[in-house]
Amino acid sequence: MTSEPEGPESGGGAPAPAAIAATESPVQLSVGLVEDDRVPEGMVCMGSYRNGRLIARSVMPPEAWEQITQYEIFADPVQVVLVARAAPPGLQCQLYAMVPLPEEEEEPEEPWATSVPGSSYEASVEEEGEEAGEPRVAPIPLGHIVRYERDRVHPESLPLEAVDVLRKIIDGDTSEVVDRALADLLGL
Repeated sequence: MTSEPEGPESGGGAPAPAAIAATESPVQLSVGLVEDDRVPEGMVCMGSYRNGRLIARSVMPPEAWEQITQYEIFADPVQVVLVARAAPPGLQCQLYAMVPLPEEEEEPEEPWATSVPGSSYEASVEEEGEEAGEPRVAPIPLGHIVRYERDRVHPESLPLEAVDVLRKIIDGDTSEVVDRALADLLGL
């Protein structure tokens, strides 16, 4: 006997299973503000572009946009990650840019810090990450991607579907999805 996973759509409260796909190497993206009537007052809409083609939009506070431009976060290529879940009307995906965090300057250690429970563990974990050469990164939301159930290429495999969606976003093969979404919207 098989059972359906309990997720937000089934009212069970547990999150739906997710698949994660990431670019093998960093890719060049550019960003800019996009005018959109649906943006709530006091917020801005950032458009993300790959090879001059709009791939996603994200709403954010103006302060977040100011930091993105001030620190030139998208000046260098970034790794792109897609998190996909099976949910109506097919596949719901969130697209993120994984951007390196600036190097933190060493803060002088407080004399009392070593007596705090757990402080030695936290310090050792931080040191291990630094020694392993793992860069510290943070996700920046780029937007929400939907693939309709009828358009799924791998309906039997969420991970393969996530990889296909990300590949089409990065390689530029998304016009069919946009055209179908417009046709559905207009009832064609």
